[in-house]
Amino acid sequence: MYTGKFFNEKAKSIGFLLVIISLAGLIVYELRYFSSSVLGAFTLYMILRKPFNKLLAKGWNKTLTITYLLVLTFLFIFIVGGGITSVVYAKISQFNPQMILENIRQIHETIIQNVEYNIIPEDIIEKGVQWLGGVLPGLISATGNVVANVILMFFVLFFMLHANEKLEQGVVNLLPFSEENTHLLKKETNNIIISNAIGIPVIMALQGSLAALAYWFTNAGDPIIWGLLTGFAGLIPVVGTAVIWVPLSINLFIGGDILNGALLLVWGCCVLSLIETGLRMVFLKKYANVHPLIPLFGVIFGINLFGFWGIIFGPLVISVFLLLVKIYHHEFVKN
Repeated sequence: MYTGKFFNEKAKSIGFLLVIISLAGLIVYELRYFSSSVLGAFTLYMILRKPFNKLLAKGWNKTLTITYLLVLTFLFIFIVGGGITSVVYAKISQFNPQMILENIRQIHETIIQNVEYNIIPEDIIEKGVQWLGGVLPGLISATGNVVANVILMFFVLFFMLHANEKLEQGVVNLLPFSEENTHLLKKETNNIIISNAIGIPVIMALQGSLAALAYWFTNAGDPIIWGLLTGFAGLIPVVGTAVIWVPLSINLFIGGDILNGALLLVWGCCVLSLIETGLRMVFLKKYANVHPLIPLFGVIFGINLFGFWGIIFGPLVISVFLLLVKIYHHEFVKN
């Protein structure tokens, strides 16, 4: 039999929880500019967690271990990432999306003349190019904030590593799950982060680099721009990178360069497609069983929300969301 005191206590509990959620929402909203820094720190923490614990187990001093790992990570991001970003930025800032529209129209008109069938409506082509024209400036403007976000990210990461035991235990104590589901959450979160934060960028970079090499060798177009677009296109399910290298191959054929057109077509079928169907399936399935649609929609969602960092964090957020739904069903609905 429920008493008035019971309902009074429940009302206080719910009211207090609503106050906490409201304040949390206000804090997150006001600090949304730094959301990518916090997510980046959390991602790096999960990646560095194992080597950090291994070095401590070998007798390393905690402060020395943190400094060593942060310096290595810092050098990697600023030397490798900074170099790549500066080159890409210079190319994208001069890139005109209308180039794509003109190439597609030329290919489209040739197909219509030979097949006499309108395969792709004109408005779809223009809308696609308009969307691309909106995304590229967004990436350019976002790169201007990268340095500030990276500095803050390392600042947060330092304190996360320094208080790693208290941090992890505190998170575990706050989770309203059983011990089994808490262990599942920790395990799958780690797998999801490795899959998204390492797997997706590595595969994109590999596809983009190999495609850029082919575009340079066959003189199909600017290798950096088209290589970058090929890397992004690899996120599209089923067709993947073929949406870039197939039209470029056809464009070479139309221009009379049969040899280079054939070489690019063979390279795309034998190399780029092999990476897409082989390495992606092996790596992503091994770690987190990631559905092919998650990286696609995750990048679109992530770029709109986080800018440049959304390439990594967008798929990560969607994957964690789906994991939490799964755990909620197992914890509260199924039982």
